[in-house]
Amino acid sequence: MNTYAILSICLAVIIIALVIYIIADKIKRKKELDEMIEFLAKVQDREAFPDLDTEAEGKIYILRSEIYKLASALQEQYSREVRKNTYMAEMLSNISHQIKTPLTSINLMTDNLKNGNLDESQRRRCIANIEDQADHITWLVRTLLTLAEIDAGVIVLKDEQVNVKELIDGIISGIAIEADIKDVTLDVTVPSGIELICDKRWTTEAFLNIIRNSFQHTEAGGTIKITAEESNLSVEVRIEDDGCGISKKDLPNIFKRFYHGEHSDPNSNGIGLSLSQQIFTLQNGMIECESEEGKGTAFKIKMYKTTTA
Repeated sequence: MNTYAILSICLAVIIIALVIYIIADKIKRKKELDEMIEFLAKVQDREAFPDLDTEAEGKIYILRSEIYKLASALQEQYSREVRKNTYMAEMLSNISHQIKTPLTSINLMTDNLKNGNLDESQRRRCIANIEDQADHITWLVRTLLTLAEIDAGVIVLKDEQVNVKELIDGIISGIAIEADIKDVTLDVTVPSGIELICDKRWTTEAFLNIIRNSFQHTEAGGTIKITAEESNLSVEVRIEDDGCGISKKDLPNIFKRFYHGEHSDPNSNGIGLSLSQQIFTLQNGMIECESEEGKGTAFKIKMYKTTTA
């Protein structure tokens, strides 16, 4: 066999091998493209993405990896927006519900005042009721705005040197008359030397909400006990009552916003405990609750000795 024939055979083999390679490559590419189309369909339909660790290497793999990362980021962003919109819808619905009750009462009292047959004492009661409901709406709007600021991360808390006994005594003096009328004993044992670095206004609001919650659930003849102690790392305040207690079903949910438990006050708006928890948390603190139905409830607030963020 001459050289020309050998070269012809080698060339034919090379050509055949090249054709086979091209055909095989096309088949492989087609398979990869089919898999890519299937992958993109799953991304579009927000189905579970395939495990990229099992994929072969190469440009197609790199492309799929980048698409996967982008799709995952967009999916997370989409989920956050859905949660945000759901939260806002629930918030607006709850705000509408909370404001509707006092507004209804104001309208009713206003209609009564239009009645010329009311005597002076009845007129005064109507006016007092309108003032109370207006104050309640003002408090509600202010509290909801505070919650919105907390959610947005824009609320600014001051670093102030606050005496815990003076703070608690100030709260107690504000509800002492109500306690006397209801025949509820307020037993306060707070050493005079305990100090905290916190925002006095909002920390007072947080403690007031907890104490008022205990007050609302304590019957005549009952006692609310407030104690405080200090360690090297923290200040702990306990607020205990011997009221109706909280059911096991409600206990895990009492700090949820707008939650109403089995023994909740009908006039409660369900945001006081939630606000208190968030205020303590923002100031390197924590709050826990222990309760037993028929025996009472104890709130433990621990605030660590560091400045607010």
